[in-house]
Amino acid sequence: MLTTLWTRLHPRRGRDRGAVTAEVAFAIPVLLATMVFGLWMAGVVIANIRCIDAARDVARAIARGELPQSAQQLATHTAPEGATVSITHDGQDIHVTVTADVTPEWPLLAKLPPIHAQAQATIQSEPATPTTP
Repeated sequence: MLTTLWTRLHPRRGRDRGAVTAEVAFAIPVLLATMVFGLWMAGVVIANIRCIDAARDVARAIARGELPQSAQQLATHTAPEGATVSITHDGQDIHVTVTADVTPEWPLLAKLPPIHAQAQATIQSEPATPTTP
């Protein structure tokens, strides 16, 4: 009777032995890949936010009357590395576009294509500011 109770509470596993190990061996690399992808996407979002901040800062500087060269130098401190800044005037409006190609810096992800980040800012020049460069 005691052995019958034991076999009911602890049935034999038979062929299923080691199945959990195989599932964990598959799940851990998938979790790591998902984590790396999430970190990479967070880096892309941060680069896009830096482009937005740079475009806004440059537009405000030019609207205040600063020279375009000094405003672009301001963008080099804010924008991602290798970003380009274009400034156009349309009447009283000043349009600033900041673009950057974001590439992974990790050797494991170096083969991925760059992701294009772009931000635009438009502002009207202040009354005492000349509108032509």
